[in-house]
Amino acid sequence: MSIASSFSPTAVEALLPWSRGMHRRAAFALLLLALGCGNDRALTVPGVGPAPLRRLSNTEYLYALNDLFPGLHPVLPPLPTDNSVSGFENEVNAQAPSDVRVARFEAIAHLYAAAATQDATAVAAVTGCPGWATPTQAAACATDFLQTTGARIFRRPLTVEEEAHFTQRFTSWATAVDFSAAVQLTLSAMLQAPQFLYRAEPADVLASTTEPVLPVDGYAMASRLSFFLWESIPDDELLRAAGAGQLETEDDIRQQAARMLSDPRALRLAWDFHRQWLALDRIMNDEHEVRTSEVDAAWTSTTQASALRESRMFVERSFTDVGTLGDLLTSRRAWVNNEMARVYGVDGPATADSWREVTLPAEQRAGILTRAAFLAGYSHRGGTSPPIRGNAINLRLLCQLPAPPPDGVDLSIPMPDPNSGPQTNRMLFEARTTGSCQQCHHSLNGFGFGFESYTASGAFITAQQGLAIDPSGEVNGTDVDGTFANAIELSTLLGRSKVVHRCAAQKWIEYALGRTPTSDEAAIVEEIGSRFIDSRGDLRTLLTEIVASQTFRLRKRPTP
Repeated sequence: MSIASSFSPTAVEALLPWSRGMHRRAAFALLLLALGCGNDRALTVPGVGPAPLRRLSNTEYLYALNDLFPGLHPVLPPLPTDNSVSGFENEVNAQAPSDVRVARFEAIAHLYAAAATQDATAVAAVTGCPGWATPTQAAACATDFLQTTGARIFRRPLTVEEEAHFTQRFTSWATAVDFSAAVQLTLSAMLQAPQFLYRAEPADVLASTTEPVLPVDGYAMASRLSFFLWESIPDDELLRAAGAGQLETEDDIRQQAARMLSDPRALRLAWDFHRQWLALDRIMNDEHEVRTSEVDAAWTSTTQASALRESRMFVERSFTDVGTLGDLLTSRRAWVNNEMARVYGVDGPATADSWREVTLPAEQRAGILTRAAFLAGYSHRGGTSPPIRGNAINLRLLCQLPAPPPDGVDLSIPMPDPNSGPQTNRMLFEARTTGSCQQCHHSLNGFGFGFESYTASGAFITAQQGLAIDPSGEVNGTDVDGTFANAIELSTLLGRSKVVHRCAAQKWIEYALGRTPTSDEAAIVEEIGSRFIDSRGDLRTLLTEIVASQTFRLRKRPTP
């Protein structure tokens, strides 16, 4: 069984091949959602933007499978890469389906269903039934399995029509093969269903109301919370709260957020947001598999992977132990293996598999911007580029889009003139970016030169070509404008900046909504940013304010 490979508007069954026998209105409502209809763009309700249908991102999809089937780890075919919009992989505007994705969803569904039903013990575990030997036992077990497991996979109780459909199919498969095969095929069908792969909120489509704004259905709110704060499915407590009407008020949401943010699953969010916001996984691009011998002859793919893992461990521990944006930008705590210890010039474990907490030198490191994943990821294999590093600060921490370079500008790495004597990398870029380029590069270089004490592998240096490196620079376009001596001072200034905090808040809101906030939501974005600043950059406060906001808790009435 496979979900449709395209979204044909000619028939509901083109999208939902298993929907035969469903109530026509229910099936058509789900089709409208899948086609992106009812996204409410014509309505203008202050503080509430559109709620378009969202597919699970690759990360959410794999975490959901892991949480549905803990302990099962089948070898999976790779999924097509999620397209990134504004740096984020969960952006709804980049979630178009493809034949390859549909085929991979089908293959993965089959693999998990087979692994979950590999023998009678496994079937008993996944169904929760002690036995199914008699027709009466089998019928009772099938009903319980469909209701219980179906509710976990669809993240809400099955509708009457859905339960009738899957009961009919289960019975047919059990008759044609056997009970275990029916469980396997049903699991595979559910894991390919749009109700699992997409975050549909179909109850609102059929709501008979003229109110422009509706509270989000309890089960839909459970999914909104879990896919934001845990990047996965709701747990049993969230689903119970949804069924009991305990996800309706702002206080309800705040209480659940406090519980969820104290759960280890919240570390998924902490890492994946920062990985995407700061593009820390650029370090894993093919370009960064090697470094020239002049930069780092010892650089290997192990170094590359170690740099990313070191940043992940730092981000997760910062979130757990302190949980502020300032700590992320200024803390000298690090976890190193032998490769990261070598790059950072500190004592560390003897192997790549062992990790140890260290404190990095105060005159060399301060927070995530001075770690190897960021520094090497925003470099070339043969050298650094101040404009690239400076643009990362402007774009990612200040939310300022770069101006495109004029036509015909030389974008190659400047090379030293052998007749000009020794020159540092900074001197070469200063010479290249004078004249007509100076205005645009004033900000880029102002930030980028602050990182010139770090090589393309992230190692700290003080001289090039026998000349002392000048890592001073200038902050522009913020509330903390002024000069700084090095990346340590720059990181400290950015950690205090209200502009940086507001940019971070906006990016977190984009990540939560899966889209850019609309002009109608500007006041809410501003208020959330102000509360984040008042909390001194406390990330848990920020995340709680986001989920408690009306743009997260409410949605516009879909247009008929």
